[in-house]
Amino acid sequence: MKYKNILTKKYNNVMHIILNRKDKYNALNNELTDELIDALRESDKSELIKCIVISGVDDFSAGADINELATNPDFITSWELIDSIKKPLIAAVDGIAFGGGNELLLMCDIILASKEAKFSQPEINLGLICGGGGTQRLTTKIGKNWAMEMCLTGNIVSAEEAKNIGLVNHIYDASKLIKHALDLANEISLKPIEAIISTKKLIKDASKVHKDGLTAERAKFMQLLKTDNCIEGMNAFKERRKPQFKN
Repeated sequence: MKYKNILTKKYNNVMHIILNRKDKYNALNNELTDELIDALRESDKSELIKCIVISGVDDFSAGADINELATNPDFITSWELIDSIKKPLIAAVDGIAFGGGNELLLMCDIILASKEAKFSQPEINLGLICGGGGTQRLTTKIGKNWAMEMCLTGNIVSAEEAKNIGLVNHIYDASKLIKHALDLANEISLKPIEAIISTKKLIKDASKVHKDGLTAERAKFMQLLKTDNCIEGMNAFKERRKPQFKN
């Protein structure tokens, strides 16, 4: 299938999906989300594909598209479908992975990064909270204290810091990042598919995020979207100014 916002490349038993909304820093909107989920599901159903690599053109993803989030926020609920993919997902991160972009990473199974990669959950700077599982999966991934710092400050975390706190598996030169990701995916794909899928499921089950937590996070996210502070935060972001929050 031909896509508008993503590119797909097949290498033997590996599918490489590339986010390609370059002019918007690969911000996740409804169309890109639908295309990504469709490509992931097709790869998951394929008898040939054993492992999937996800990357972006230039940047990984700036997160949810703020313009669409202000008018049609429901598209973020479909992100959860990514978590249902049975085959291993390897993320190769160059540039920024902010907000929903970082939350997409948290649904991947192995995360590789370039030395220039940057990570953040900046929703609080918009008067919001994470809406795509950030407070839940990030805590499981890096622990309560680091998750608190990332989500409460919205600060940017470097690739080296991300590796030190357990968010990233390995760091590579940007020019070699995709090669390493594809090599790792190929190594995994040499194993029997039944063992691959079973291993992923058992490890995910061992570190299960509670559905109640994800539901509560999304409900609060949708509630905050309607507040004056959030409206001010998103307007300030679009106008490239500092928000004036009311205490």
